[in-house]
Amino acid sequence: MSTTLPDIAGSRSSADGKSLRSKSSSAILHPTTQSRFGYLGHLSLREAQGNQEALRNVSALDATSFMPHVMTLQRASTPWQYNTPIRRIEESVMVGPEAGNQDGRDSPQPNERGNAASQKDLTASQPLPTNYVRRIRRRAQNSRTGPTDYRQQVADLKLLADSASRSGNIYQALQAYHRMGVVYDNQGMFQEAIQKYKQFLSLCITSKNTQGEALAYNCLGIDTFKLGQYDEAIQFHNKHLELADSTGRLIAHTNLGIVFQAMGLAEHAAIHHQHAIEYANRMGAKDAQCFTVGNLGIASAAQGDLQTSRICLQYHLNAAEKQKQVAGDSKFAHNVFKTVSNAALHRLGQVNTTDGRLEDAAHHFEKAMSVAKSKGDQTGEEQSGAMLGIARGLMNFDQHCKELLKSGK
Repeated sequence: MSTTLPDIAGSRSSADGKSLRSKSSSAILHPTTQSRFGYLGHLSLREAQGNQEALRNVSALDATSFMPHVMTLQRASTPWQYNTPIRRIEESVMVGPEAGNQDGRDSPQPNERGNAASQKDLTASQPLPTNYVRRIRRRAQNSRTGPTDYRQQVADLKLLADSASRSGNIYQALQAYHRMGVVYDNQGMFQEAIQKYKQFLSLCITSKNTQGEALAYNCLGIDTFKLGQYDEAIQFHNKHLELADSTGRLIAHTNLGIVFQAMGLAEHAAIHHQHAIEYANRMGAKDAQCFTVGNLGIASAAQGDLQTSRICLQYHLNAAEKQKQVAGDSKFAHNVFKTVSNAALHRLGQVNTTDGRLEDAAHHFEKAMSVAKSKGDQTGEEQSGAMLGIARGLMNFDQHCKELLKSGK
């Protein structure tokens, strides 16, 4: 592996202090400009007027935020103009031996650590975006008083889409189909969601809406993967890769890596994860660097490269801790970090056990068990506890055999 791991302590900028997300050199953003492009009231602009470095990159003000979870399919950012429902947070997927499949090629299983109600509560507790317009949109989404039954929501949106199509308002029609797809996604009805996303894609192609087309390919790639249709998922993610910007390419490479990992092709997965790390480094996105390096660690372990896997997973764990410090003291941040650290510590224990580093493995399993207990994850606590017993048993196995031989004499 030749990928260079990024520095954890840096900021979202390159080595010379200049952001790589935009070539804009504007030193002042007037209120009219901020309002026009949705940056009015942006948190990063407070006390920043006149600071050329702080205002250099306009497009970065609406940059995508990433969660630190590994083996998690990444969603492309929805344009803030789209009046879509709030998506459920994507869960990590378990593939291959983790999902109980020895051949490594089977339908992916969600890494469920709780029920649907707790997942919904976690989604609702997400912090508001830093972009002013997106903050307003999130508040509007949270206060929406429409029908709660998804069937009624779909029926209303179908009526809206038909009406917009008849009047020639393609832009409103394509938004309605996208919203129907999101509603079905939140219900776990991926086959129905795919049909709506295909209608959304068709309208985007007709209206030459490249941004919407890339979003449609991302949605289709994720849902076909969840149905175990790996070949179709690869085609859609490659289409997304062709149309995407730097952030979109990072997302597409990450999703392609996860698909290939599910197919048991760890070498292909590692290549895509390395590309994702490269884009995260170019963008200076520390949140993206966290999960992309962790994904490479998992792919490296599947290839048998335990040293690279151990280094990547340790970096992922340290980066997640750094993100938690930046995020502040909130229930959401604590919950996310506990989930991420529990999984990372357990994987580090597995890698060290395979590599014969049993003392390190026992240490990591013990910490993973403690974290799982603190978050009320009984299943995770039992799994780490069982692996801790195995690691400690292997540590004393040779000595036990010698004692048996001595007693036999």
